[in-house]
Amino acid sequence: MNSGPGWLIGSWSAVVERPELVDAVLDRDDPYAGVALLALTLHHEASEVILPRVKRGLRSASAQTRANALQSLGHHARLHGTVDAECVHLLRIALRDRTLLGGCTLRGYADNAASDVGMFVPRAALPRWLRRRFAGPR
Repeated sequence: MNSGPGWLIGSWSAVVERPELVDAVLDRDDPYAGVALLALTLHHEASEVILPRVKRGLRSASAQTRANALQSLGHHARLHGTVDAECVHLLRIALRDRTLLGGCTLRGYADNAASDVGMFVPRAALPRWLRRRFAGPR
């Protein structure tokens, strides 16, 4: 995968077959790392492949990658109905992140992700603070 605007939409399908490509773009802090992460999240079947990479994205120095990782976390919750304790911890940190990205704060992205987690992950699997603030169905 090449970095930059030369990437085509079809080239993102490679990350589904080769998730290590997401690792590579995260390692080099590629500006499109978050997009690769979203492609993996939306099209790969295995949580054990997706969630470790989402967590790496949530720790990225790049605000754009963190925003895309938050979107990925919300999509993962919707598609798979699961998150783990470390994801919830990183989500809680992101809910306080006031970094600006395109006129919005990252905590806005985190708020959307938390809403998806609260909506699609079984309540018993969530900590009390998240169940109270982002109550989904019982």
